[in-house]
Amino acid sequence: MNTRIPTSCKSQQGAVLFVALVFLVLITLLGLTASSTSILQERMTGGLRNGQLGLMGAETAARGAEAWLWNLSNNNGKINCGYNGGDNGFCYAPQTADDGSGNTIYANNPLVVAFRTQTTWIPNGSSGGTNYTNGSNAALNAASLGTAMLAQIPQYMLEDRGMVTPPGVPTSGGGGAIDGDLSRGPTNQTLRSFRVTARATGGNAGAVSAVEVTFGAGVPSN
Repeated sequence: MNTRIPTSCKSQQGAVLFVALVFLVLITLLGLTASSTSILQERMTGGLRNGQLGLMGAETAARGAEAWLWNLSNNNGKINCGYNGGDNGFCYAPQTADDGSGNTIYANNPLVVAFRTQTTWIPNGSSGGTNYTNGSNAALNAASLGTAMLAQIPQYMLEDRGMVTPPGVPTSGGGGAIDGDLSRGPTNQTLRSFRVTARATGGNAGAVSAVEVTFGAGVPSN
């Protein structure tokens, strides 16, 4: 007796293979999207970190400039500021001139404008500012920069904004006798207002942060 093995009358169409390939493509797309998102978030985090490092560096330089002015004041020192940077080379005063009718006009210093507004890093030799130094008045070396994770040494610039006086009190023509006798008695002290602008980079020179503060110190000009 012959035994017949039943067979399917329908041929295979490959539907399972097609569905598997579709799911494989979807999983691949999801993996690529997740990878791209992770890379973008990592870059954003790196940029935020660079910005924060630059901001902390600029804040440190600004505090250092304030401490320098404060120590100069406590030691009865003087500071000379001028259109060309003064004796120290980084303390500026506006250039004044008569407009022809008896009124005083002020000329903006291009170094000051660039230092305050330029978005890219300016090398120290042409910035018009000065490098920040540590508490021992020593410049930051490569090891210090490596510890701080900064690409460049922070810089700062000072601007003499004039004498601080109560409302309605004349400045005697920009200082005059009030600045001449220093007014440094036990009950009175002359204060001058300085604008401190500090700049710093993050881990690379592409991230630049700037900080500006106004600081009053009893430092008379020469």
